[in-house]
Amino acid sequence: MDFFGYQQQARSYSVLLLVLFALAVVALVLAVNGVAAWGVLLLDWRHGGYRQLADLPPVFHVWISGITVLLIGLTTLRRLWQLGAGGPVVARLAGARWVPPDVTDLPRRQLLNVAEELAVASGHAMPRIYLMEDEPGINAFAAGRGPADAVVAVTRGCLERLDREQLQGVLAHEFSHLLHGDGRLNIHLLGLLHGITAPGALGLWLLRSAAPSWGTGGRLRRNGGLPGQVPLGALLALVGYAGVLLARLIRAAVSRQREYLADAAAVQFTRNPRGLAGALRCVRDDADGARLRTVQAEALSHMLFVSRGGGWLRRLLASHPPLDTRIARIYPLYQRRVASSATPAPEPEPPAVAAPASAAATANALAGQVGEIDAAGLGYAAELLAGVPSSLREATQTAGGASALLFGLLAAGGAAAVHGRMDPQEAAYVAHLGAAARRLGPHFRLPLIDLALPALLALSPAQRQRLLDDLHDLAGTRPAQWAVLALLRHHLAPPVRSTGGSGSRADAARQVLATLAECADAGGDAAYRAACAQLELPPQAVTAERAAFEAALAHFANAPLARRLRLLAACALAVSHDGVIEVDELETLRVIGAALDCPLPPLAGRPA
Repeated sequence: MDFFGYQQQARSYSVLLLVLFALAVVALVLAVNGVAAWGVLLLDWRHGGYRQLADLPPVFHVWISGITVLLIGLTTLRRLWQLGAGGPVVARLAGARWVPPDVTDLPRRQLLNVAEELAVASGHAMPRIYLMEDEPGINAFAAGRGPADAVVAVTRGCLERLDREQLQGVLAHEFSHLLHGDGRLNIHLLGLLHGITAPGALGLWLLRSAAPSWGTGGRLRRNGGLPGQVPLGALLALVGYAGVLLARLIRAAVSRQREYLADAAAVQFTRNPRGLAGALRCVRDDADGARLRTVQAEALSHMLFVSRGGGWLRRLLASHPPLDTRIARIYPLYQRRVASSATPAPEPEPPAVAAPASAAATANALAGQVGEIDAAGLGYAAELLAGVPSSLREATQTAGGASALLFGLLAAGGAAAVHGRMDPQEAAYVAHLGAAARRLGPHFRLPLIDLALPALLALSPAQRQRLLDDLHDLAGTRPAQWAVLALLRHHLAPPVRSTGGSGSRADAARQVLATLAECADAGGDAAYRAACAQLELPPQAVTAERAAFEAALAHFANAPLARRLRLLAACALAVSHDGVIEVDELETLRVIGAALDCPLPPLAGRPA
């Protein structure tokens, strides 16, 4: 999967969305002006006032235009502010409930297991999984501004009517949306389209508030409303139909091609077209197979797994391609993919090289794995998760256990470090979890963190901050532990957007590279200089410090994707310059990639 290309496409679609939104606002302003002018002429005709359009003063149109733009703008900003917390807000808007990691009933447990396999295989942080329990249809969606607030929500119908293979196809489709950057696009689309429909919503509210209602004693009460409220509401409601039409046009323009991309990526992930095609067939064969009962169904239609259309006009304006077309494309995609991989390329196992040019090639190959996921990776992820002892698995399912596991993973000096900071029983539990995690090896480090994140994200912001402070006090002096701290801070307390200039970016890059160069068994200074050369930075003397390293990674967390990928390639060069990439170095690189929202799949120990 071309992670960089798909992310760039998502950004180009965001620009397209803003352009279409601006055009829609202009169209609505003209429509409101026309309807308002017609209403004024009609109402004022009998009083000998305005008899034709030219009689209306220019200030009338200025006021109408200003009020319309203000209404749309404030409504849009209010909805975007409501969605500021990302995916969880969208899930609650759809009536979905969080599925806790310690759930025991079989359907929900299977849902989490499939999601965990996809997360570990892709290197993407485990999103929070939500269930729309009141929805019997087959549907799902993904939303989130980034991995730190990403969610995947599925309907009850997915659990009841799909087998594991089909459920994996649906979740792979939604994971591909997250990897492509569509989660942020979906939230922007949800906010902007809400603003476009604001004039119509205001008109309907005016009509409802002026309509008669039943009062006490069963008597019909005439509300009446303000003078002119009913005709004004009727005119705005009429304009609202134009807003709905424009919103559907924008959904169709922005979303339809993204669904084809997500289908193709899901087939690439699983190497199994039967799962995704089978889920789509289940929807096709049931007239109400994808229908959502929630009142937000129309607003959420662009981000759903399937959005069914009725007549020809609805199909024309649909945000999703026809089901038969999607199904027909899946099998040829799979056949082409199999034919092109008849002679599979070897896995990027780090070779023993000495020349800096070869090390640079190895580093670029490693960085090129960002966002990759395939059937072999899914199989390896399932085996890896099956190898996690039950004590560690249970620990990741509660906030207390997940916190203890992180203490055990990061504590400097092992068991001795936690004594004196907590009561003996708790310290023994932390030491036990830490020892069990270290026995598994470094390639289990990131998967265990991913498994622990959903339980930790259920903590309040103050509790998360206390946890981060405690972990910071306990952590050791190894760069691998510093990288884990930076990753946890990125997910549990996302940094504010950096406004530093080019000089601060260069200093941050040097700090990251100098710290990683110390991981090299030999030639750390040469590795640092080679990595700086990769970024065209003049090397300067830098002291590796934990706080500075965390701040440097946080600085790059909001940088453009191309800059983050270049830094990750330079990091790969820093750890591969000595000709050998140890598993611990490779896993540290994966943690840094996760902290930069550039997920690397597990590369050490995978089957060739």
